[in-house]
Amino acid sequence: MRSAYYLLLLIVSVLLPNLPAPLLAEDKTESLEQAARDARNRAKQGYERLSRRRTFDLDGVPYGATALPITFFTPSSGLHYGGWLEVANYGREPYVYRANFQWYLTTKGKRNHHMRLEFPTPFGLPVNARLLTRDLKNRGANFFGIGNDTKIDKQKTEEESDYYRYLLEQQQSAFDLEYAELEPMIIFSGLRFNRGVPSRIDEVKADASYVFNLREGEVRGRGGGWANFIVVGLMFDSRNDQELPTAGLLSEASLQLGGSLLGADYGYRRITLINTHYWRPSFLAPTSPNVLVTRVVFESLGDDAPFYELTEVGGSIRGVEVGGGSFMRGFKTRRFADKKKMLYSAELRRTFKSVRWRGHYFETLGMLFGDAGRVAPSVGKVLDPAELHGSGGFGCRVTWNSQLSLRADFAASAEGNVVLLSFGNLF
Repeated sequence: MRSAYYLLLLIVSVLLPNLPAPLLAEDKTESLEQAARDARNRAKQGYERLSRRRTFDLDGVPYGATALPITFFTPSSGLHYGGWLEVANYGREPYVYRANFQWYLTTKGKRNHHMRLEFPTPFGLPVNARLLTRDLKNRGANFFGIGNDTKIDKQKTEEESDYYRYLLEQQQSAFDLEYAELEPMIIFSGLRFNRGVPSRIDEVKADASYVFNLREGEVRGRGGGWANFIVVGLMFDSRNDQELPTAGLLSEASLQLGGSLLGADYGYRRITLINTHYWRPSFLAPTSPNVLVTRVVFESLGDDAPFYELTEVGGSIRGVEVGGGSFMRGFKTRRFADKKKMLYSAELRRTFKSVRWRGHYFETLGMLFGDAGRVAPSVGKVLDPAELHGSGGFGCRVTWNSQLSLRADFAASAEGNVVLLSFGNLF
């Protein structure tokens, strides 16, 4: 067999006289060795990913499952109670399916229920399917007016704590399909059904509800209704891990179009561009536990968007608020509203300790972060860096079996300081 191999190399070298046989043999050997190294690295990475996630086997198939009860108290919302559960079948890479459920209520009427199901290549089809549904009730949704320079009247809030707050109920559902055969490029499309119903927190204090005191026409959407869309987009995903990436890019561009044909009360378009970069700066060693993550978001909404949609960010999975726990941390939730948004975030993350305990994998991280952003009625104004609102802080995160992440942040801005508690990775 070896003599036949070298004979084949000799024949090829005769047909390609500019490429000597010894050089071709050397290149072939190097390419085979590189392929073997790549295969070993992929196998090692796959084993490490599975070992961090698997918690039990069922009929020889590895599964991962994490669950956590929710119970704590805050003066504004009362007793918080509920639970969080995630189950995944790791019978193939990255998983056969993954299901995430949350049931979450408070004694003062807040709720946040959701269900998320993901099926990579179901029935062997070259698409990934995702189903998401949420049922939300926010007793403290904020609206401070439209524009980048809105002010908070402290005298008004001292007289009535709910002066800028209103009650917002939302039901959100999404069904997306992703075509990933062109990796790292992904084409996605889907349907979104979103119902929003704003109302007064207390009819007895009707005069204290800021959003309902504005003149007719100043805000759109006080009556609530459906905002339904068809969404199409492109995503570039070169991350080395979906749940806990330390290198690579996640970029997306999406267009949402809604109208009466989808049963929508509000028909408008939403364009969202997001770029997230995970990397180790050149002055850090390749094996350094430090990772720098940067995120840039641009968004443009059409004229028919209701006021509460102006305080949210869209994309492949939408419903994240401007201000609060995800963007412009340190400001109040839904602090800024307008048709155009430009948002920036940066985090320097450091892995402190990874331990195994009774078959479970725990990872702890610390981070320093900074946020900035602004809103505007036009693209030219939103790109102006002179009027950015900035904030910053530090935090820590504990991840269980690379599935459940608990995060605590301290964020500071020109308008105050806040401690933020959240589930999952922000980005």
